[in-house]
Amino acid sequence: MTRLACLVVLLGALVTAAPASAAVLISGIPKRLVCGDAITPGIWAQAGTKGSRRVSIKAIDRSSGKVWWRKTATAPFKGWKYWSLPSGMDGQCGKTTIVYHLHGRDSKFNVSFRPER
Repeated sequence: MTRLACLVVLLGALVTAAPASAAVLISGIPKRLVCGDAITPGIWAQAGTKGSRRVSIKAIDRSSGKVWWRKTATAPFKGWKYWSLPSGMDGQCGKTTIVYHLHGRDSKFNVSFRPER
């Protein structure tokens, strides 16, 4: 085997053996909830996370485009941090978008509500 091939194999082994980097996790939001159910956004930072753990979250009413709730928080290491929001703006069960913003990227979850049966 040539020196170059040995170096490539060795580098490949080092890259695949590297531990996974820790991260800030966000809680997924269901697409459909029952009117009256809370929307519960949440954040958590895995142990060993480097860099910023700050996350901005906002709730937007899709019919008006109005931001009706916002929060900026630091993701905790000790477990999930959740917030309990009403069913849409003013509790009116309107279609809502939850947006998480961290590390310059947005993650969006569209929520709609069905009537209670």
